[in-house]
Amino acid sequence: MGSGVALALALPGPGLVPLLLLTPGLLRRALAGTRGWAAFRLGWLAGAAQWLAAVPWVVIVLHRYGHLPLPVALLGWVVMSAILGLTWALAGWATARVEERRRLFLLPLALAAVEVLQGYPPWGFPWNPVAAAATAWPWLLAPLPVTGTTGLSLLLLAFGAGLEGLATRGARRRGACLVGAAVLGFALAAAAAPTPASTGEAVKVAAVQPNVPLEYRWDAENLARIEENVWELSTLAAQAGARWVVWPESAVPRLVERDAAHRTRIEAFSRRWGVWLTVGSIGVSDRHGAYFNSIFTASPAGLLPHRFDKVHLVPFGEYVPVVGRVPFLRPLVREVGSFTPGRSTLPVPGPAGPTGYAVCYEVAFPQLVAAEVRAGATVLATITNDGWYGDSAAPEQHLALAVLRAAETRRYVVRAANTGISAIIDPEGRIVQRLGFGRRGLVMAEVRPLAGVTPAARRGAALRWLIVVVWVGAIIIARPRPGGRVQTG
Repeated sequence: MGSGVALALALPGPGLVPLLLLTPGLLRRALAGTRGWAAFRLGWLAGAAQWLAAVPWVVIVLHRYGHLPLPVALLGWVVMSAILGLTWALAGWATARVEERRRLFLLPLALAAVEVLQGYPPWGFPWNPVAAAATAWPWLLAPLPVTGTTGLSLLLLAFGAGLEGLATRGARRRGACLVGAAVLGFALAAAAAPTPASTGEAVKVAAVQPNVPLEYRWDAENLARIEENVWELSTLAAQAGARWVVWPESAVPRLVERDAAHRTRIEAFSRRWGVWLTVGSIGVSDRHGAYFNSIFTASPAGLLPHRFDKVHLVPFGEYVPVVGRVPFLRPLVREVGSFTPGRSTLPVPGPAGPTGYAVCYEVAFPQLVAAEVRAGATVLATITNDGWYGDSAAPEQHLALAVLRAAETRRYVVRAANTGISAIIDPEGRIVQRLGFGRRGLVMAEVRPLAGVTPAARRGAALRWLIVVVWVGAIIIARPRPGGRVQTG
């Protein structure tokens, strides 16, 4: 279990980045001499331990905001971790099918491959990739435009496995080869990373952070004060020279399409100050009666006819995956099953050019942001309400995903979060400005529209599945032959 805990402590929150390098070595040593279900069980324990240590904020969501009894919330946290830990169980089982001397090479590949699978059913939860630990040290993100997130995870895991090999008698040569390959791969990818080209003038943007606690939002008597708080911050942003103001997800509990007074006020504000205003609201389909978690944009000329509808809905709430079928996990988001996923990834016009959007959790999906960049997005924005998670590691973990998307695509990312962490991130994954959790205010900086499609944005999906295919092929090729001698070391 030490390997899983080491990774959890390296991730955003604790941020003990060097512990990441211990993860593959500790797991390989735990798997030594095991096969079959014993290896499956050890991998599962390590994976479950990683999730238990990384996402205790699930208890906050279920107990404080889902109003479940504490024992039930604790059980939900354990069940969720156990199900997600099955990815590591698969990695452990597969690694144990090959000779001991080959596991040094196969285990990093296995962990990277199951990281890919974690983003698809039955899990569908690409949270906390290994590469997220690197966001604390932006220089480690240099290969991302070429390797993508999973490729960087593989390089980091291979480097850590190689270090463990160097410290192991009988495995030093293989360890040196692995370290050398990881360093060479990192250097070549960093050198090949393209430099984005500016396509226009810089635009001053302001991300609004009203810092309204969820308990306060649920009281109908507070709705007017909540709305005026957001408008006050927006006015301050416009007075400070912002040309683009971005609200967080569900900042004002009113429907843009159904509330004429609200829509009129949005348009009047944009027209008076000469700014673009991006707001989150519920979108409605009159034809089918469906509801969407949407983003609307107003320019000084009025509300745009273009609307972005959230594509990847939140598991356990906005849609129900296998894990979400466990009834007591559903309060992770209150609107269980009430939203319809959007289908379009086309950018929306904006002051810095075509803008690619992501609502809340879907910033975890690299394929969504990559599709927006391929479609012409010159800048990215993500809006969220992380108040559900309390003052835990979750807001830092969520922010790290936006950092990965910025560095992968070589785009500025504007992040507006109701209770924090709001931030503006540059194309190399460096945080230009941020406002911490639980604070009220604005995050302001200039962003530039950028062109060019990185290899990770153009062929990232192919690279991710190539890692999976190579992993499966390596298992088949390296599997001991019947009657063959199993070597150790």
